[in-house]
Amino acid sequence: MPERHFPIICGAPVRQQKHLSPEKIFQRLSEAGLLKRVTLPKIGECISLARADGMYDWREADFRARLMAEEILLSAVKDWLRNLGIASYNQVATREGDTLPQVATFVWDMTAPSYLGHMVKKTQDGQVKPGFVACDVYLGGVVTEDGAGPFVRKCITLRSLRNVGPCMQIFVGPRFSDGAFRLLKQHGIIPATPRSLFGEEVADGLVQLQSVLSSAAETTVDPERFDKLFKQLGKIEGAANQLRGTLFEYLTAELSRQSLAQTVKMNRIFKPSGDNEEAEADVVAVHNDKIRVIECKGYSPRGTVPIDLFKRWLQVNVPRCYRAIKEHPDWRNLPVHFEFWCSGKLCEEALDLFHAAQKSLNANRYSIDLRIGRELHDAFRENKDAELLTAFEKHFLSH
Repeated sequence: MPERHFPIICGAPVRQQKHLSPEKIFQRLSEAGLLKRVTLPKIGECISLARADGMYDWREADFRARLMAEEILLSAVKDWLRNLGIASYNQVATREGDTLPQVATFVWDMTAPSYLGHMVKKTQDGQVKPGFVACDVYLGGVVTEDGAGPFVRKCITLRSLRNVGPCMQIFVGPRFSDGAFRLLKQHGIIPATPRSLFGEEVADGLVQLQSVLSSAAETTVDPERFDKLFKQLGKIEGAANQLRGTLFEYLTAELSRQSLAQTVKMNRIFKPSGDNEEAEADVVAVHNDKIRVIECKGYSPRGTVPIDLFKRWLQVNVPRCYRAIKEHPDWRNLPVHFEFWCSGKLCEEALDLFHAAQKSLNANRYSIDLRIGRELHDAFRENKDAELLTAFEKHFLSH
């Protein structure tokens, strides 16, 4: 079962002499039939225990919910380290960034140099060499002694490396068993929980977030629960924007269930045969006489969708999804309609690209459309679901 993004394999060194690389370890275990790569929507490529195809599909919502909660938790830990002056303010790296956070030969969920007095060393030529903060987070349940073991081995191995300065090592989990807590403390590692770091409200908000996101993928969305999450987690930098984008997808899916289609699926992966790349659709709504594929961008009303994101949807995702749909035995004969829903704005270049593409399309293949601004607001009003309309207006019009 995948526990984090590839290429991290549970505490294995990334590059170190006398050690096998993660890729080599994976290659050997996959050849033995023990591991394989799987792609999950909104998560990407993961390494999992070898199981039948589709074995992990039912857990996709749980994985996405946990990773989003961990991303918000990392944002909170980042602010905590910076505000206390433990970490160098502008040099905190997290796993959500463009490069993997690394100390020496190991990858972590978060790293940062530290210039605290007891962490700094001076070289023979008088240069200051900082220490480091390294942190991993896990919100998948109680951390047991066996679960903490790989992290402990990673920390011990790091300390044995030459030319690596002092490193403050932190493991953040929801709860620790007595054995895990003692093991971490015994090896000089900080066992922390969201509650001990940020208090009851944030800790409860992270628990509720996972519950809401896991259930909302399959059942009716509850706007009131999202409102509570905004209050509990809104003080964490970046959390509101993450919640807003996710809420917009769920509102779109719920509106589609009520007014557009009989079957609605969120975050579906499309991969046409012969194509090495995949495309993901936020909402796929299937009715008897049409299939509608919706791209969702939940922005503030003054926010503008980056042109690169719009280009990718129009020029890459749409044709790739269309090719895969035409290979689907139940959908190949249905008309296909692609829509781009955005609560913010599109720049003039994006609008020009869209209108040019719309004019040049062969009507017998597929159609494309936009729902932005007033049109999107009208769609929620015409549906006459007061809770959906209130949630949309509160978080995407009044923001």
